[in-house]
Amino acid sequence: MNVWARINRVGWVHFWRRREDFDAAEPSAHFVNARTDPRWLEATLSAAQWAALEVGELVEIEDPGYFTDED
Repeated sequence: MNVWARINRVGWVHFWRRREDFDAAEPSAHFVNARTDPRWLEATLSAAQWAALEVGELVEIEDPGYFTDED
């Protein structure tokens, strides 16, 4: 399952199931601390995805395991 992720300026990763939710200013469906969450720290992302996230862009990624019970 792909989700949309964005890291805010204080270091929290926010996740949306659909880009349309982000575009409509809906609250994120889930969020974690990017510096301490073990699933996030083990996420497999490309260099381009990491680079985009680091500058605060919204990026489509494979769900690192936060929505497994909500498919």
